[in-house]
Amino acid sequence: MIRSVLAGRKIKVVIALYYYAPYVSGLTVYAKWIAEALVQRGYEVTIITSHYDASLPKQEVVNSVKVIRKPVWFRFGKGVIMPMFWLDVVRHAFKSDYVNIHLPMTEGGLASLLIPQRKLVSTYHCDLYLGESFLDKIITVISLGLMKLQLTRSRVIIANTRDYFEHSQMRRFIPKLLPVYPPVPAPSHVTDVQGFFKDLGVKKNEVKIGFVGRIVYEKGLSYLLGAIPYLRKELPDFKIIMMGDYAKVAGGGVKDELDKYMAQYPDNILFTGFLDDADRNRFYAGLDVFALPSIDPLESFGMVQVEAMLGGAPVVASDMPGVREVIKQTGYGRISKPKDAKDIAKQIVEIVKHSQRYQPQKAAVQKYFNPEDTIDAYVDCMPR
Repeated sequence: MIRSVLAGRKIKVVIALYYYAPYVSGLTVYAKWIAEALVQRGYEVTIITSHYDASLPKQEVVNSVKVIRKPVWFRFGKGVIMPMFWLDVVRHAFKSDYVNIHLPMTEGGLASLLIPQRKLVSTYHCDLYLGESFLDKIITVISLGLMKLQLTRSRVIIANTRDYFEHSQMRRFIPKLLPVYPPVPAPSHVTDVQGFFKDLGVKKNEVKIGFVGRIVYEKGLSYLLGAIPYLRKELPDFKIIMMGDYAKVAGGGVKDELDKYMAQYPDNILFTGFLDDADRNRFYAGLDVFALPSIDPLESFGMVQVEAMLGGAPVVASDMPGVREVIKQTGYGRISKPKDAKDIAKQIVEIVKHSQRYQPQKAAVQKYFNPEDTIDAYVDCMPR
């Protein structure tokens, strides 16, 4: 019997999370890949998420995945407040065989009370931090309590790495932990890399230092750009190229704050905005170094590191739980001190001057980070 079939019918899977495509974040990219990979293996998948953008349809089928978007009552920072969301998840859970709720999420705790434990698997992406105000702290306490309730009720907890989970707010649940690396598919064949950078105005002889992600405070980009004076002492020609959305960012971006560096070092900085998958693959393929200077304690992995390595770029990443995992496993990069522009520059220079020592080998990267292994882990968690 095919694993995706139960009692002569397709196994029905519900995946619940706050944001889903077309919103772009590590979490949404992860969930989208899981959903579509399950469909390809013969499962019937329904996404329950927020109607965070009124221009999106309330319900649609995208790449054979049914997406249902529920009304947002109001917003709290990056969060979407949907008091009845948990009931919607429960209703669909009753008609499904397997429920996968992605955390952080407050409503999942209430939903878990009515979902049989054998059906429920939680994916724990990161901790929760809302702010320092009295209201922030009250909401955080309530949210954490409900998240702990959900994990108590879960049969299995999937997290990106043991390293992050052991340092997380939920480390008491380690006995239920199943560490599973996020799905990062290998890029398709890449062409015209030089033409791509030429169109961006990047010179062939410039050392290309890249970043991919949301242009937000927690990515530590001010420290990456703060490394420029130190880099100038060692690298005569270089450009830091930042690829990512800075206009439509939940919680607000920091492009305006970073523009002061652009004014000071116009020849060393380039913002590309959001680029499609093909251009992103060209971007990775042409980089000398990829940088992830994250200062966010909620950053649990950083899938862009694996994307960069698969594209041929070594990585400099912050020495933080989970974030350091990729370099520790592969050796294709250097780990830098968080919030330390001078050390970021030092690690970048080390890679540039000894590039052969850190040059990623695609097969070796895939040995550790194979998306098929990720989907196998999710399938193995399903009720039998």
